[in-house]
Amino acid sequence: MAATQQLCVPWRKLLDWVQQQIDTEAETGQPIALTRLQLEAVSHLIPFNEEPNVSDKDYVSLLLQSTQSRRLGPPTFTNPEPVSMPIDGHFEPRWQCFCDIRSVGKFPRLGYGMSTTQPAPWFQSKKNAKQFAAKQALDFLSLTPSTVHSGPSLLDKRPWPTTPHEKVSRPKWEPAPMGSLAPPSSSLAPMPSAMPSSVPSLTTSAPSIPLPPPTTSTLSAPDANSASSKNQTVFEQVAALAGRMGIDSPSYKIEPDPAGGDTFCGRPIFRNGGRVPLELGMVKGAESPSQAKMRVAEEVLTWLDEEMQRRQAVFQNIWSKASE
Repeated sequence: MAATQQLCVPWRKLLDWVQQQIDTEAETGQPIALTRLQLEAVSHLIPFNEEPNVSDKDYVSLLLQSTQSRRLGPPTFTNPEPVSMPIDGHFEPRWQCFCDIRSVGKFPRLGYGMSTTQPAPWFQSKKNAKQFAAKQALDFLSLTPSTVHSGPSLLDKRPWPTTPHEKVSRPKWEPAPMGSLAPPSSSLAPMPSAMPSSVPSLTTSAPSIPLPPPTTSTLSAPDANSASSKNQTVFEQVAALAGRMGIDSPSYKIEPDPAGGDTFCGRPIFRNGGRVPLELGMVKGAESPSQAKMRVAEEVLTWLDEEMQRRQAVFQNIWSKASE
């Protein structure tokens, strides 16, 4: 019986060969046409494709709900021809799917499921490919103001506010008390009676709910409002701020943590969840149901606060450009 002898792999030659293929692809702009045996050999060492896990949620159903709440047309899904991909030394078919929403676009797209250096992934099943495409569209919509609609034009035809009875932005937002949702008092600085005729039409990059016009005036009694907000529970602050932003006040789903250990998990439930991130307010590991509910509400309130300030900043930017 021959003695087993350890062979040295010619790594330097292998690196030189790889670099040569990279240089050739850079010059031609086309992938190198390797033989079937070469492709199978490479697939033994490294995967040609990373298949994301999309089994945690029904993203297609969530996308349908989101498009309906935004009054968008229904998404359509198409599957291009499958590719024969080397997997662990042999070839198997892999699928892609593309989701198209009218006036929004097609997904996956750059920044959503693919990049300039990484193409969209391929999947072993058409179902998972469809779920992935729906997830990318849903991620895009969750970060986009809900003013996108099914019409061919995205121009905002809503009139500009012309009365002082619109909500007025604050220098730094603080949750308003439940009783302060009425129109502000006449001590606020009045708005001009009409916009100048030279103001151009603006595209709807701003949020869909009416936003307050910019003002440098402060509230007449900020200390009183601050004191009132401190007397509110976090749940009352969530309900009040969500109402001001045109978002339905959430309910709270609390249940035993699947991880066990006598802990609890929770998440907010929005009737129309198209405007909020999917993972918003999801907590786990709480010691009691009440603690889980409190943590959920605190995370929701933090997001509402940041979203309110972001919307105000967007509107301030649009207003300042229109006034130039």
